[in-house]
Amino acid sequence: MTRNLTLIALAIAASAFALNAQAGAVDLKVYGMAVPSTAGARVVDITPDTKYVRVINGETITFNIGGQRYSWVFRLYQQEGALDLSAILPKELHADGVTIYVTSDPTYR
Repeated sequence: MTRNLTLIALAIAASAFALNAQAGAVDLKVYGMAVPSTAGARVVDITPDTKYVRVINGETITFNIGGQRYSWVFRLYQQEGALDLSAILPKELHADGVTIYVTSDPTYR
């Protein structure tokens, strides 16, 4: 039951993000910030087959996209959410169609 509620909440968050993205009102600071590539605790390879990545709120991820690395620390005030990876990447990196699902840290549940 809890898993279903979490999935529903993520779907609602993704829908809200999509509406905001279409309106051009996405404030990336709400999702965290870029950090030096050496700071990434976990490296995630993004391939053409990658459709989504699950991260924990507070986690630092280094995305490896075609040999180029970009790191982001996820710090969501609302604890959970979803966003397109391309929204946080620099313009020279492309990861179209990849969704980031951020879940709350289980330590604080």
